[in-house]
Amino acid sequence: MSIDRRIAPKFKTTDTFELLPIETFQLDNGIQVHLMQAGSQEVAKLDFLFPAGSIQANKPLLSSITCKGLSEGTQHLTGAEISEKIDFYGAYIGQQAQFHHSIVTLVTLSHFLPQTLELLENIIKHPTFEQKEINTLLNKRKQEYLIESDKVKTLATRAFTQNLYGKEHPYGNYLTLDDFEQITREDVIDFHKKAYIPKGTHIIVSGQPGSQLKQLLNKHFGQEWHSTSPLPDLLPPTDIIPEKDRFVPKEGALQSAIKMGVPLFNKQHSDFHGMQILNTVLGGYFGSRLMTNIREEKGLTYGISSFIMTYKHAGFLIISSDVKAENRELALKEINNELQKLRDEPISEEELQLVKNFLIGDMIRNFDGPFATSDNYRGLIDLNLTPDYFNEFFNVLIHITSGELQQLAQKYFKEEALITVVAGK
Repeated sequence: MSIDRRIAPKFKTTDTFELLPIETFQLDNGIQVHLMQAGSQEVAKLDFLFPAGSIQANKPLLSSITCKGLSEGTQHLTGAEISEKIDFYGAYIGQQAQFHHSIVTLVTLSHFLPQTLELLENIIKHPTFEQKEINTLLNKRKQEYLIESDKVKTLATRAFTQNLYGKEHPYGNYLTLDDFEQITREDVIDFHKKAYIPKGTHIIVSGQPGSQLKQLLNKHFGQEWHSTSPLPDLLPPTDIIPEKDRFVPKEGALQSAIKMGVPLFNKQHSDFHGMQILNTVLGGYFGSRLMTNIREEKGLTYGISSFIMTYKHAGFLIISSDVKAENRELALKEINNELQKLRDEPISEEELQLVKNFLIGDMIRNFDGPFATSDNYRGLIDLNLTPDYFNEFFNVLIHITSGELQQLAQKYFKEEALITVVAGK
């Protein structure tokens, strides 16, 4: 049967959303395992979430240097030997430190899972943290810090979060040059012993790990190795009244970096799903109102967007753009105009349906396969949310009205609640 290429394929939407099934079980020592077994390839991804984030650390940099240092050498293998073994098995091991967790990720061919889990056990339980390796990590991080600190968008981002939470709060605390001189090898060793522990740890497994998964996980990670309780969250009070406007000068800058937003809440809040949809209308995709007005019609910037940042204990919506200094005031005026329109005028049914279609497609893409599903599911662990969270969002997305979105805009986009930070010229 021939295809008439003059006729576009039919456009179809969906009103249902199905999440991959998630099985949960415990190892012998209480570690929670979340399994998404699916996919056609014999590949598995394992994310180990340890209660070893910057919130638990008592010094800046301590969480990230400890996490990155895990694979730089152990009691049995040098860093080079670890890299050789990872390459030999065709595997990948990655590390990242976040606010509330440090994450160690293993991606491996399923039939090499026994060997790669043994290697991972060695990395997690027996790192040596040699001084030379710590110095290398600190120097690399320092160079990254110096490069980033020269950018006006970095200065604006730091000033915005510090304005919201204060410099002493981990959510607003950014590095200084002095912090690089404060980390000792003893700090790293002690933090590893206290934070990389079974209690409070989660393992998220996706793909096709094979029938021996539970046995292998219990063999390598199911026993006690550090039996202390998790470190507490070191969170100072957040009773700060932010400045409504803040300017951060940068000598020699040609642009102004704009960060405008409002304090919000975490994913547990009843209005969170609706605010995600409202944010998409405002600046959450290429066809958004901010992009249409400020980039396409006014030509004031190459790009502008808005997004919602959520943490375990807080959140905020932020609008972000870089503009020429002479265009700054006009850009700010137009951003405020778009926020006022959302407060004053209901979104048309045509625009709302376009945004809904975009988000439905985006959701389908974001949950396409077990690896993508596990990445999204990982964001629920801190808040003890179940996978029903995603079904709840889909249900809100299908049924929300323009009137309900206007009410959210009136509630959270109040002019007096807006915080504006500009860095540069």
